[in-house]
Amino acid sequence: MDLAFIIVFGLMVGSFLNVCIYRIPRGESIVFPRSHCPKCNYQLKAWENIPVLSFILLGGRCNSCKTRISYQYIIVEVLTALIFILMYDRFGLTGEFVVSVFLLSLLVIITFIDLDHQIIPNKLLLVCLIPTAYILILDSLKGPGIFSGILSHIWGALGLGLGFLFIGLFGEFIFKKESMGMGDVKYAALIGLILGWQKGLLASAIAFFSATILLIIFLLLGKVSLGQRVPFGPFLSLGVFVTILWGSNIIHWYLKFLY
Repeated sequence: MDLAFIIVFGLMVGSFLNVCIYRIPRGESIVFPRSHCPKCNYQLKAWENIPVLSFILLGGRCNSCKTRISYQYIIVEVLTALIFILMYDRFGLTGEFVVSVFLLSLLVIITFIDLDHQIIPNKLLLVCLIPTAYILILDSLKGPGIFSGILSHIWGALGLGLGFLFIGLFGEFIFKKESMGMGDVKYAALIGLILGWQKGLLASAIAFFSATILLIIFLLLGKVSLGQRVPFGPFLSLGVFVTILWGSNIIHWYLKFLY
């Protein structure tokens, strides 16, 4: 019963995240008006706003103007439900579960806004500080240490923020154009603050590795061209997701392999 509730609740949250993804970049309220078709402004009835099921029943089209509904809506809903399931499996019904799904839901919004508009809104980064505060308070109780406790998060924010800033400035010097947006720099600093310096480095390494592999594949398939700007936020989000789930195990395996 717990798992069934988690899945349904995850789908419902995913539906709300779709509203945020569409409206926030446009400066619209995420509360009013009711959900509507972006093409003809037809206001959806209750049965037309059921996550996943309504998409299937409507055949992926608006019930009024028959405009095709983007598959992104159903992808976000299913992805959010999957995140809820994995976090429930990792943490159970605990405070860590609530904080992790809250944080990762915000990262889903950031990811798809960056994919659609190549921007990372400052207001979303600020909202991410709410779950971050919980993490910092917990780690502050672990005692002082120059590379542990709350200082680990401060080093992570400074290290990743300055590191990404340097990459951006160096890339701009070499290629004579912007290669790393300030949104990515601030996002990286936030990730360092959330995860601490060790896991922050791991998340950024996963981001760069996954971005490199995917770009090589897309280049070979002709989907992107050299010099084309590609949003990096989604790869950072992937790094955070993987690190939250398996970061400790990956770091332990790496250190064991190294030494």
